[in-house]
Amino acid sequence: MQFNFVTRENEHDFQPELDAFFRARHAVYAEELGWVPRSDDGLEIDPFDTSAAAYLVVMDGDEFVAGSRLVPTHLPHLLSEAFPDSCDLIPMPRDPAIVEWTRGFVVAHRREGGGLTLKAQCCAAVMEYCLAMGYRQVGGIQDTKWLAIWKRMGWTVHIHGAPIDIGGEAWLPAYFDVSQVALAGARRWGKVGAPLLSLAAPDKAA
Repeated sequence: MQFNFVTRENEHDFQPELDAFFRARHAVYAEELGWVPRSDDGLEIDPFDTSAAAYLVVMDGDEFVAGSRLVPTHLPHLLSEAFPDSCDLIPMPRDPAIVEWTRGFVVAHRREGGGLTLKAQCCAAVMEYCLAMGYRQVGGIQDTKWLAIWKRMGWTVHIHGAPIDIGGEAWLPAYFDVSQVALAGARRWGKVGAPLLSLAAPDKAA
């Protein structure tokens, strides 16, 4: 399995993988979940897919299997624009050292048994990247079903607001401290003992 973060600095090296990411995202968020309209070009791209975004792209050989997106919170992001009143317990982060983590998914046929190991590996890759970039926290609108798992991973969870119903499921704004402890916990659950990212983290987007 190959884990890479794709940004504006290195996207020229990952165009086929990035295209596969947006196509798979459309299959999940438009076709499977129906959260966004279907696109004629088969790509799921929203206003937060800007040059400031960083994408986790996970490949198994030539096959795309999982991905997610990070956006610095001092810029417009999904939580700030789609759920502006969601943080009724702790103020919404608007800080270049805190990044929103959204659009995470695993393709349907790789979810056997819940796909927990692969999801945990993705969590480890995100923590690796955030540590390399010097980010302090990562999070955003999160599925409440994962809160107990993150805590068992040893992640420090900060809940910023009450649950929100999205597609019949409970989601809430939550952020996690970026730390070596969190990375170690995700690696343990993901059954990996070494760094996952195959490229050094690029310069932080402005």
